[in-house]
Amino acid sequence: MKKFVLLAAVMVMSSSLVMAQHEEDARYGNTPEERTENVKKLNYLKFEMESKEYERAAEYLKELMNSAPAASSNIYIWGATIYKNKAARAKSIDEKNAYVDSVMLIYDRRAEYFGADPRRGVPYILGLKARDYVTLNPMDREGVRRFYREALESGTGGDNAQTVLEYFQQLVEDFKGVQIEPEMLLSEYERLNLMLAEATEDQKDTFNTLFASSGAANCDLLEELFAPQIAENPGDLDLITKIYGLMSMVNCSSDFYMGVAEKYYALAPSSSTAIRLASLFESKMEFAKALKYLNEMLLTETDPAAKANLYVRIAASELGSKHSAAAAQAAREAIELNSDNGFAHMFLAEAYVAGSTACSGFQQRTVYWLAYDQFARARSVFEAQGQTNEVEAVSARMASCRANFPTLEDGFMYVQDYQDGNSYHVSCGWISGNTIIRSR
Repeated sequence: MKKFVLLAAVMVMSSSLVMAQHEEDARYGNTPEERTENVKKLNYLKFEMESKEYERAAEYLKELMNSAPAASSNIYIWGATIYKNKAARAKSIDEKNAYVDSVMLIYDRRAEYFGADPRRGVPYILGLKARDYVTLNPMDREGVRRFYREALESGTGGDNAQTVLEYFQQLVEDFKGVQIEPEMLLSEYERLNLMLAEATEDQKDTFNTLFASSGAANCDLLEELFAPQIAENPGDLDLITKIYGLMSMVNCSSDFYMGVAEKYYALAPSSSTAIRLASLFESKMEFAKALKYLNEMLLTETDPAAKANLYVRIAASELGSKHSAAAAQAAREAIELNSDNGFAHMFLAEAYVAGSTACSGFQQRTVYWLAYDQFARARSVFEAQGQTNEVEAVSARMASCRANFPTLEDGFMYVQDYQDGNSYHVSCGWISGNTIIRSR
């Protein structure tokens, strides 16, 4: 009795406050009498929801969905809560499924009457529907996927990126549970990735982390899936782009991947692909192929520091190809662009050491003076930059050079007035330069 009196008092106050606002609003009914009655029912529904009297609330819900379905989105927000509560307390599977169906229907009705909302329209509503279905019926994997696809295919808006992440998480779980084929996961990854173009970096990272953890991000599996396709369509840019993107993301380095990368570069050249190819070929010690891409990048690079780094890598690959003169030339180009590049000095020194074999005897040993000078400059740069490992490596190379310096006896035989510290001009094949005499 006390509850009834309280409810009546609340309804009287609420009606007096809202009727003036809604008496001309057709959403609440066709006649003034209908509008008055539906406003009361909406307030009764609100009161029962606040009191958690879901059985009584369900009665008002049914009446409002029939008589004033467009009156307020709260009808459907509360309606979903009512039937989720009923589903949680169901006594049988059939009863629960019936309540779950009611929740889904309520979301559809909400989308029908309030789907045009710019912030909480159809995509937002269907996203909520999919999330609730996962909670209410997680074993129906096909249904879970269907509801998420419907949400994403309904357009952009709402929390679209979050819906993408939730859907893809469900797909990953299904793949791990052998409920879907790898082709489906890979296809959806590609499609959903495009939907995240405007997402935050954290959301993109989460998406890629999910894929990486799926088990489908496996180079051998990707090759097994795509090798037959690319064999049939070797010039299909869309296919090659997809394969290259997927295999790059998981850092593949197989011969198949490198072949795909070369095809992709040939069809759509870019500096990022070129540098990746160069790195792959360097790691496999296929320096001639690495040089092809490094030299192509030089043609488009304009930043001096970046260009210097390219020349350093060219010097390293030329050394790997046993082209010491070409390595030295590339290192000098790097030094010209950036004299504070320690690796440029280091590779110039290594080129001198490698090139010294063209000479013999005392003449060959004098080349180690030039190499020592460049190693010393490299060490100075590395020390200034705090690169401890590089300092140790260069110091070891300097010690190796000292071990190959001429002896005093060698010097007296070839140089008049031979004395440590005196100037000396080295001339050994393509190697020449001014240095000072040092004996071991």
